[in-house]
Amino acid sequence: MIRKILLQELQKYEAIKKVILSQRKNTKGETMTCRKIHGHFQYCIDRKYVSKKKEIHRIRDIARGEYQNKILPLIDGYLLQLEDILKTEKKLYAVYEQMHEGKQVLFEPDVVSVAKKLQDFSNATGESLPFSENDRTEYVTRRGERVRSKSEKIIADELDRNGIPYKYEKPLLLQVDNQLKEFHPDFTAMNITTGEIKYIEHLGMMDNPNYYNNALSKLDVYERNGLMIGRDIMLLHESAYRPLNTRVIQDYIQEFLM
Repeated sequence: MIRKILLQELQKYEAIKKVILSQRKNTKGETMTCRKIHGHFQYCIDRKYVSKKKEIHRIRDIARGEYQNKILPLIDGYLLQLEDILKTEKKLYAVYEQMHEGKQVLFEPDVVSVAKKLQDFSNATGESLPFSENDRTEYVTRRGERVRSKSEKIIADELDRNGIPYKYEKPLLLQVDNQLKEFHPDFTAMNITTGEIKYIEHLGMMDNPNYYNNALSKLDVYERNGLMIGRDIMLLHESAYRPLNTRVIQDYIQEFLM
């Protein structure tokens, strides 16, 4: 999460700097002073009084220029600090990666790079739930996986299209009444910036009372195990009258997985 925040800050202030540089006006080194008299502001440029009504654009440009001249060095310094932190992060990962492989196999590193997390996640195996022999539906994703519904195919294809690594119905052990029980979230995905694991549940029959109650029970188990809706669990839903909103899928991907 911290890495994502740092990258977002870096991108935000680089964009702000770009906008400032594109908007800067040439004020010819003019200086402006102002004072308040009887509730009204008066302006002097290079010690000469100017009419606010006639020279408002010039006055604004000088004021903004003064502000930008002061803020740009601070932005540059902040960007350098962010870049230094991210460089230090890479150095932390490199300590293990530069060791001889004969030493690496002896222990697991305390600090793991996002690239390594993504690689390990993609290489991991896990059995999804078997399909019933009577299930004749054939929904196949871009990756060639069989899924249980057209909506799940849409979700899987959107994840794949955006380069998000995911597992379909990957087993997940959760505590239920002091015992471990195996669950199978529809999708287990990894944020490509932070390496965080997110779970995606597609609630496809929300107008069916039994399905609805079972879904609530499953969500309750997630929460009791510290997996919060909207933080760890992404919920997509539909009913017979309200189909899956594909735009929302993309919004979730952008917010939680990139």
